[in-house]
Amino acid sequence: MKSATHYLADAAPGWFTIDTLDKDALIGRARIPKTPWTAKGLHLRAFGDRTPKVREETPGVDLPARCPERHIQGDQTFCLGLSYIDVRSMNDAARWWEQLRQYLVCQGVAERTRIWPPSHALDHGDAGRHHERALALAAEAELEEEYAAARMDEPSWLTDERLHLFGKKGHPINGRALCPRGCLRRARGRQARVLRKDCSKRSLFVDLAYTEHLRRKALADYWNHVFNEGTRCCRSMRSCPLGAHEDQLRANSAEGGQS
Repeated sequence: MKSATHYLADAAPGWFTIDTLDKDALIGRARIPKTPWTAKGLHLRAFGDRTPKVREETPGVDLPARCPERHIQGDQTFCLGLSYIDVRSMNDAARWWEQLRQYLVCQGVAERTRIWPPSHALDHGDAGRHHERALALAAEAELEEEYAAARMDEPSWLTDERLHLFGKKGHPINGRALCPRGCLRRARGRQARVLRKDCSKRSLFVDLAYTEHLRRKALADYWNHVFNEGTRCCRSMRSCPLGAHEDQLRANSAEGGQS
């Protein structure tokens, strides 16, 4: 049976030059146009029987060996998405290469600006699937901009715990309270606020708010795991929770030494 790496080799795009190939690994250089590595190329290794992973051939040379904010995982492989592509055909291989191309373009932006393109990433760890679902729910509810603002920690009914929109399992509660979005209806010749139980989109709104709640919890759990495993910040990004955590620990240590 043809290996995934051989499918990748047969479907390799013009921007990738193959150095070595066997059934277990494909090694070569990626020269994505308009990235910092167009001339020299990024030296990469793709490996795996059916669901190939990819990393720098020698981690830490041109990219950080580990950087959550640049989607380089603890095993030093690239996080290309929520799920790995099972490469069993030329079409699968073409999809894999396009996924890698988009990822490396984003790496180029991060290298130059120290910011990962915000519209080209899902959250880390288990938070990613909640993030993906929240985006779909926000689109269905026609609340994309409102959700984007809430996710960036702007004040929002979506994240206001005082409203008690859902119970422990995410089901809508407090139906006789007013709709948190201020929905109105015509009543006795005037506009009146709609109760939650009468809002036609109540289930959708609550589902979105609960999914955002799950996303935040999962993301906090992810970062706590990163902090506790002793990962060091590479300082290649403008804003990084890991770097902020290290700075806070350093400040706390300095304060303790002065007392």
